[in-house]
Amino acid sequence: MNTKAREIIIKTKKRLFGANIGNNISVFQGNGLDFSEIKEYQIGDDVKKINWKVTAKEQKPYINVFNEERELNIVVCFMLSGNIYFGSVRQKQELMSEILTLIGYSAIRNSDRFSTVFFSDKEEEYVKPTKNINWLYTTLEKALEFDSLGKEVDYAKLSDYLLQTIKQKSIIFVIGDFFEEVDFSLLGAKHEVYAIVARDKFEEEPKFSGDLSLIDTKTLKQNEVSLDGSAIKNFKAEIERRDKKLFEHFLKHQIGAIKVYTDEDPFVKMQRLFAS
Repeated sequence: MNTKAREIIIKTKKRLFGANIGNNISVFQGNGLDFSEIKEYQIGDDVKKINWKVTAKEQKPYINVFNEERELNIVVCFMLSGNIYFGSVRQKQELMSEILTLIGYSAIRNSDRFSTVFFSDKEEEYVKPTKNINWLYTTLEKALEFDSLGKEVDYAKLSDYLLQTIKQKSIIFVIGDFFEEVDFSLLGAKHEVYAIVARDKFEEEPKFSGDLSLIDTKTLKQNEVSLDGSAIKNFKAEIERRDKKLFEHFLKHQIGAIKVYTDEDPFVKMQRLFAS
């Protein structure tokens, strides 16, 4: 195991297994139940299963009905784009790898099945479902070492791929920087989906100006650009517009979402996601 992978593993173990986290046994809470349907509440039903959103909408109580208890199927989609080969504090690829490890450790500790898909505009590699912690170490090394330069992501193709290949209702985590168009409406209707947006603050608030020679990490082409205060202002406004549309889409389709920057602790952010 390389040095960076070892550092991430040690950090993750301290976070998930250390005495300082009290009763936090996982970054997410799985109930081990397979959702079946929603029905109107009857006297004697378990009030813990009340679906508060439907209850509020219909103005009378409804509960979630589950099939018999079984393990959860956790799928992590690691989006490979030239964009993630960037970072002012650390590379986004490293941040995404740490997030992958947190989810993997949490899943395996809960005795759930954990699999990983490395995806760009096609499947780059698939790591089959496992409960073996040694497979997580191998997957982490792949995540850190994958050559993402020259690759572009396509979230529409990812959605089609997952809908075709994952038959069992699953918890799906998509980790990427989400600068491209996204439509997870069908995916969110079939599975429980979470989007984890990995960004560097420098991307949203660039601190340079003037005549520059930049290399596009997706196409590997060199471009000559001239940036002034007005161009940077317009750029920031466009990022804000796209992010607003992105998170509105997630909210509309009941997709959990957080944004994590390269200078932040993903463990803390993910706890907030699952506490909300």
